Amino acid sequence: MTWRAEFSIGGLIGLLVIGVIVGVDGLLLNLLVGESIREQQISFLTFLMALVVLLSVPVLLLAVYHTVSLVTLRYRLDRNGVFVRWFGSEQIIPIRDIQRIIPGGELGDVVVRRRGLRWPGHERGVGQVPGIGRTRFLASQPLTGQLLLVTPGSAVGISPRDPDGFVKAFEARQSLGPNRLLEREMRHARWLTWPLWTDSTAWTLLGAAAVINLGLFAYLAASFPGLDFQLPLHFNRLGQADRIGTKMELFALPIIGLIILGTNLGLGLILYRRERAGSYLLWGAAAAVQALFWLAAVSIVP
Repeated sequence: MTWRAEFSIGGLIGLLVIGVIVGVDGLLLNLLVGESIREQQISFLTFLMALVVLLSVPVLLLAVYHTVSLVTLRYRLDRNGVFVRWFGSEQIIPIRDIQRIIPGGELGDVVVRRRGLRWPGHERGVGQVPGIGRTRFLASQPLTGQLLLVTPGSAVGISPRDPDGFVKAFEARQSLGPNRLLEREMRHARWLTWPLWTDSTAWTLLGAAAVINLGLFAYLAASFPGLDFQLPLHFNRLGQADRIGTKMELFALPIIGLIILGTNLGLGLILYRRERAGSYLLWGAAAAVQALFWLAAVSIVP
C-alpha cells in the first residue's frame, strides 16, 4: 500500500518562493536588456544586477528540487519494510528494524535540534529528538503531526495521510513477517551520486574560471562610464592602434571567455567518467584563457 504525504502549505510556499525568484530575475533582466545595454548605460550597478540574477539560479534550482520532492513524497508499506520515496531518492527501512511507532503528538512540547532545509509544511533534515535520539525527518507536517518509526539507534519521521490506517496496516504486515530480507539504505538517482558533486579539484578549477570571468565583467562595467565612446581595440607590432571600435565591444572579451568556459565545461563533463584528468585539463585551460582576456582588457582600458 502507498500513502501520500499529508497535505500542507509547504508546496504552496515553495511555489511562491519560485515565483518570487523568477519575478525578480525577470524584472532585473528587463532592466538590463531593456535599458542598460540598449542605451549603453552600463555601470558597476549593472554588473551587480546581473550577478544577483546569476546567483539566484542555484537558489531557484534548490527551491524547485525541494518543492518537487515534497509534492512527490510517498510512503509505501509491505511486509518487508517501509519505503519513503521522493524526487530522485528513496529511504528503505526494513520492517524487522522498526521497534515501535510513536505519534509525535505524544512527545509534548519538546525542543528538537535540527539541521537541514525546512519551512512550514516541509520537514526535511536530521535532528535530535529528546527520548528518541537521532531522527531523519521526511514529512510534510511538524513533529506533532508525524509518526516516528523508531529503529535501533535512530528514527524516521513521516506524515502519511490517515496515520491510523498506516499504523494498522503496519501492524498487520509486521505480524505476517518478512518474506525477503532488506537492508536499511538510502538510494539516490545516478545524477545525485555523481562523483563531480564532491570533487574539490573540479570545483576549484571551475570556480577559478568563473570568478576570473566575473571579475572581468565587473572591471569593464565599473570602467565603462569613464571611457570614451570609441577606443583603440588592437595594436600592431609597433604599438600603433590598427583597429578602432566602440567601448561596448570591450565586452566581447568576457563574453568569448564565457563561451569558452561553457564549451570546456560541456566537453569536460563528457570526458569526466572516462578520463578525469582530461576534464581537469579542459577546465584549467578555461581558467587560463580568462586570465589572458584580463591581460588584454587591461592593455586596452586606459
